[in-house]
Amino acid sequence: MSDQSDAQRPPQPGASDSGATAGGAPASAIESKLLNIAEELGTWLGTAERKTTDFLAQPTVKEQLVRIRDTAARLLAHVEKGRDRSR
Repeated sequence: MSDQSDAQRPPQPGASDSGATAGGAPASAIESKLLNIAEELGTWLGTAERKTTDFLAQPTVKEQLVRIRDTAARLLAHVEKGRDRSR
């Protein structure tokens, strides 16, 4: 059986028997706060991803981004030619 009880596991570095952290707050309170923060961050990132995907799916935005990319490529090629000539 690979499942071990907590009593059989070696203590983790920095862990204490009282269940409190160095600041004195119970580990469960800190864990709860961290989980809440992680959930909020996940929700925020999910919303941002959805809005970005929706924004980029608009045809006019795609066309403008393609135009910007193509113009940037042309300008970089022009700069590269000028640099090669100056050598």
